Formats: sequence, structure tokens, C-alpha cells
Amino acid sequence: MQYLKPMNPREYLIKLEANKIPHGDRTLYEHLCNTEDILRIARLPEEVQKAGLYHSIYGTSAFEHQTTSDRESIKKVIGEYAEYLVWIFCNANRPFCWFCANTIPFRNSNSVNVSNEELFHLRMIEAANLIDQQSGADFVTAFTIEGMKND
Repeated sequence: MQYLKPMNPREYLIKLEANKIPHGDRTLYEHLCNTEDILRIARLPEEVQKAGLYHSIYGTSAFEHQTTSDRESIKKVIGEYAEYLVWIFCNANRPFCWFCANTIPFRNSNSVNVSNEELFHLRMIEAANLIDQQSGADFVTAFTIEGMKND
């Protein structure tokens, strides 16, 4: 009997060609990996880190490119909770939505209610996303390497 090995989340992004999609002066793949790295540095749970890695895979209010719409495949790669956070993040009416307590308004005028923990995780993904875009990849890489020395 042959068992299928779960796909590595970063390898799956390359399969989706995120490394060929422009995102500012870098690729989407670089931005997504940096976002995940920032969440790892912040010591957030692995499922939140994975959500950060995929945070704009379905397109967002700021980055409209939809790399995939296949939620089931993404769930298999990063897990159900991480994919749920990604789905909310991609549909959220950002950045206004993070100030609406536990009811997150969507771009299509719908909304979703989230727990305090889910809201915290979504806000941390947004923070990591913005830190990467403001500070750039060089800062994130240097900080990650320095942080690993101290572990």
C-alpha cells in the first residue's frame, strides 16, 4: 500500500507558480514566505504561520490576483484552521475590518463572526503582512537569522 506524503506548503506555492507572480518589486512567493517567517519569529502557532504563508492566495482587497480558488486542496496542504483564516483574510474588507470587533465585514457586504483568538490571529497575519511590505525582505531575512542564533 502506498501512502501519499503531504505536500510541503512552500513547494505547493511553487506548484501554483507563486514564484512567478509579481508582488511589488518581488514575487508573491517571496512575500508569502517572509510573512510566514515574521509569524514564526513572533512565536505564533504553526497553523497561524501557515495561514500567513497563504494569506493572499485567493486574492485580497489590496492584492486582487487569485492564485487559486481550490479551498479543499489548500486545506490538505496547510490544514483546516489555517485555511479558514486565509479564507477570512482574503474576503475581509481590509484594513477597516480589524476594528469591527468580532464581526468581520467582507468585500461582498457579507460578514463572519470570529472568536477573540481568531481575531487576534487575523490581526497578527495583517501585522506580519504589513511589516514585510514596509521593512522589505532584507530586514526580515536578517532578523530571522539573528533570531535563530538566539534560540
